[in-house]
Amino acid sequence: MYTSWLSPSSVSPDSLALPALGTFLRPQASPHTQIGLIGAHAPTADAVRRHLYAFSWDHGPLEVADLGNLRKRTTEFTIPFLRELHAAGILPVLFGGAGEATARAQYLAFGSLHRQIGIFQLDQHIPLSPDPGSDKLLDAAVHRPEPPRYHLAHAGSQRHLIDSRLDELFYQRNFERYSLGESRANAPDLEPCIRDADLALVDIGSVLHAEAPAQAGYHPSGLSLQQAGQLCYYAGNSDRMSSFGLYGLEVSEELTPAGELTAAACAQLLWYFLHGVSQRAGDFPVATTGMVEYIVDAKLPQRLTFWRSSRSNRWWIEVPTDDPRGEERNRLVACSYQDYLQASQEGRLPERIVRAFSRY
Repeated sequence: MYTSWLSPSSVSPDSLALPALGTFLRPQASPHTQIGLIGAHAPTADAVRRHLYAFSWDHGPLEVADLGNLRKRTTEFTIPFLRELHAAGILPVLFGGAGEATARAQYLAFGSLHRQIGIFQLDQHIPLSPDPGSDKLLDAAVHRPEPPRYHLAHAGSQRHLIDSRLDELFYQRNFERYSLGESRANAPDLEPCIRDADLALVDIGSVLHAEAPAQAGYHPSGLSLQQAGQLCYYAGNSDRMSSFGLYGLEVSEELTPAGELTAAACAQLLWYFLHGVSQRAGDFPVATTGMVEYIVDAKLPQRLTFWRSSRSNRWWIEVPTDDPRGEERNRLVACSYQDYLQASQEGRLPERIVRAFSRY
């Protein structure tokens, strides 16, 4: 299955014993497969596999297939393959190498599936041009003249690496941006914006150079691997997340100690994403059953409706509109219990929620 797009990996789990993760992976997809692992660049993806396969399995009945490596790394080649996976209900997890063309294919593959797409990116850079006409990674999403609309939430950016002209673009489009300092301060604060995304693009360059040295450039600052792993867990745990990519590993044919350390760091992030998927609660947008309604109207100029999932205890706020067009999954914005308390007790909403309302 999918052989026209993929070539087999050179890494075999045959020498491993239970409970190694590699022994639980299926070599091809089945009707019950939930996740497909796909190498975006064979040499780097196989370097990650050697570490990932040896990790312990702690993902319950989650069915994961390692589908192999892409035969071509072009956007045009990858889009139809990813669309076929989405149609089959398989969540693609792509990893290895620079991956710019593959990452672009990840969000463009959603073009015919939804009216609005949420992208979460974790990177020290923001690969986006202030104006149309360039060809950076996110340009095809942000500067596209036709539907679908894309919303961008970016975390881990470092001020000295960012074009200051992007500030105005983020403001005008009501995008979300969390600097490295904000991202490091309290990772759980980023959970709602990750929960609102359909796909996640993670660059290993967002991690401290000391913990992942085989990355592009010489930028010592970043998130700790533990913090990045927590964000990857949140991405996996979101029932809305339908595509995941991990890129930025740079290794030579013969792995150096720095390359091995970074490949192990990538494997760790993938492990936490898989663990997040295995712990999904099956609440919104999968199902709205068990959602508890909370009405707040005492201290605000308009009545607001919050929803809490009895399955996961997570919160959403309903976009107040008299014209509820589009999909329901875009009319409930992920939020936190603290957001609810702030609205009900103090009569004010955090800026993130206000800006989210402005998008509708």
